[in-house]
This record gives sequence, structure tokens and C-alpha cells, in this order.
Amino acid sequence: MIREKIKEIAIQHFNRYGYEGTRMAQIAEETGIRKQSLSYHFSSKKELLLELYEEAVRNEIEFVRHYFQTGGGLSWEGRLYAFLIEHKNRFLTHPHVNLMFMFSFITPLEVNDFILSQYRKYLAVLKAELTAVFNEAGQSSPEECAVAFVTLLDGLDVQLVYETRQSYERTLAIAWKVFLDGVRHA
Repeated sequence: MIREKIKEIAIQHFNRYGYEGTRMAQIAEETGIRKQSLSYHFSSKKELLLELYEEAVRNEIEFVRHYFQTGGGLSWEGRLYAFLIEHKNRFLTHPHVNLMFMFSFITPLEVNDFILSQYRKYLAVLKAELTAVFNEAGQSSPEECAVAFVTLLDGLDVQLVYETRQSYERTLAIAWKVFLDGVRHA
């Protein structure tokens, strides 16, 4: 119970202050425990971030699999567009999603290898699910379409991490049309 409260508060701090600005003493204080007690649960800020990041990736992998395997009765275009909207909403409303993408773009050097390996797991699942969607849609190059979609998503994520929700939405409106035209004419 206390461990979960520590993690909840830590996510807020990492999202607000980044890795360098997050202080274990502040997390302990907001949790209502002493710093020594916090050390019992997490020996370092690095250990805490690694656990949070790994959980965030695992949760997003589960979300991606569930999203694409349930289908929702939409066309492939509708499923992909709805995924982009849901992706944005999750980033804005789920602190663990925000943490995952913020740290994927702005990675502290001391955890770079771990974050990169975890993010690659997420990308592998996302690409596999997308490839299945494009394959079902009868696209001649489903793997290439999946790569193009991930590239679109990466560009949109830049808007969320460095810009605003409105910037994401404007960019999506433009890029989605170009993406669809390219996929349909590939």
C-alpha cells in the first residue's frame, strides 16, 4: 500500500520536475514517511524510475494489444485514427503514459540503455499489431505501412512532449490526410 502511494507520488514528480529535479526527500515528505523509510522500498531514485518505467511500458503494451485485438467494429482507417486520438488522451490523462513518453524522448543518461530496451519492447508489439491491421486491410506492404504509422505517431508524440494538445490536433489533421493518401497509393 505504501509502496503504491510512493510510486503514485513519484510519477507526479518525475512528470513535473524531470529526473534531475525529482528529489527523494520530497517524495517521502508527500507520502508521509521519512526518507529512511522510502529507502527501504527504493534504494535510489534510479531504482524507482526503472520500476515505474517498466510498469508503464507493460501497461501500454497491454493497452495496445487489447485495443487492436478487440477491433471495435471500425474500418482499418477508423481504428488507426481512433488509436491516435486515444493515444493523445492517454498521454494527457494517465500519468504513467506521460512518464513513458516523456522519458522516451528526454532520457537521463544513467538509465538510457534500460529505457531504450523497454521502449523497443513497446515498439515491437505496436509494429506487430499494426502490421496485422494492414495485413487484414489487404495492404501490399503491411510492414512498411506499420513503419509509416509509427513514424507518424512519433511526430505526433513530439507535439505532446514539446508542444501542446492543440499542436498535436493540428498536426494530426494535416498528417493523417497525407498518411492515408500515401498508404492508399502504395
